Amino acid sequence: MFKKIIFIVLALVIIAAGWYFFARDKELSSLEDLKQQYPDLTVYVDDVIKAQAGLSENKDEIENYVILGFNWKTLADWARPAGVADYLGYYRKALDVYEQGIKKTFRRNTLLMTNAGNMAKYLGDYKLTESYYKEAISVAPGDESYYIYLAELYEYQMKKSKEEILAVYDEGLKRVLNIGWLTARKEAYLERAEGGK
Repeated sequence: MFKKIIFIVLALVIIAAGWYFFARDKELSSLEDLKQQYPDLTVYVDDVIKAQAGLSENKDEIENYVILGFNWKTLADWARPAGVADYLGYYRKALDVYEQGIKKTFRRNTLLMTNAGNMAKYLGDYKLTESYYKEAISVAPGDESYYIYLAELYEYQMKKSKEEILAVYDEGLKRVLNIGWLTARKEAYLERAEGGK
């Protein structure tokens, strides 16, 4: 019985490893195909491949998640005007990498959270964007930029009410030390809101 269990566990490990290497090779192959079809994207594809290797070598270095996510995002940014049909898939890859980093940091890294929120915004998932921006606020309530990101998401993408948008600015003004930038953004919003009436 014990030998059967060991055999089954060993077989599962071999299957999982094979699947991992197959998926990784398939992704590398599709990136190489992309370089062939769109030579202008070569530098961005190479940056992704290099960053993937860096993350594979050291999954404990948080900077590697930031770099790989950024490189996927940059590839998406350049793939869109080049006419790549599935450029949104690269934003999805960036989001996946940032989410891995968020888990790795026990949900304490606000750079990864806001980057994940930005990728979700590019993908049109505004509820997920809102969730990451709110989480960044809860982790670092003294950073004014997170309130601005959330307020602008509410204004431009989610089309929330004036009261909901002002509530975000007002919450931030109660919690941050340097209120200058936040005050200026709130005033600019009020001018836009009043001008729309």
